[in-house]
Amino acid sequence: MEYSDAALDEAVAAYRRIESFVHRVRERHGLPEVAAELPGAFTAALDDDLGTPLALGTVHTLVREGNTALDAGDVAGALRTASAVRATTEVLGLDPLAAGGAAEESGDAARQALGTLVESMLERRRAARAERDFATADRLRDELLAAGIAVEDGADGSTWTLKDA
Repeated sequence: MEYSDAALDEAVAAYRRIESFVHRVRERHGLPEVAAELPGAFTAALDDDLGTPLALGTVHTLVREGNTALDAGDVAGALRTASAVRATTEVLGLDPLAAGGAAEESGDAARQALGTLVESMLERRRAARAERDFATADRLRDELLAAGIAVEDGADGSTWTLKDA
């Protein structure tokens, strides 16, 4: 194995994409359960001399498909794909929603507090946009972005995610 800071940064960014997808599904459509059956491509990769890179490639393909389903409003497809992602990442010990004890509970409380604050700012932004006060709406979006919160405007309103570091 080769190690470098760049490879580590790439791995962190890749995991954040997985984590972001699963959390987006949970926030929008509820908790995706862990699928009972693993995708065939994933198990085939692991059965072939523990082919972890190929197995991770399968996970990333699932995340892309899941994000496409989310963007298209395909709730069933997004939940099904998130369940498969949770199953594959559980096998690898990387499930973003796995029970983690006190540390996870603390993280959940922090996420909930952050969510309340962000939603409050998004509500102020929605009101500013409704009043056609685009300077204020843009300022609020820029403040969120400076704090590491990416805002996406869509047909169903605005959604937010933590942006990659």
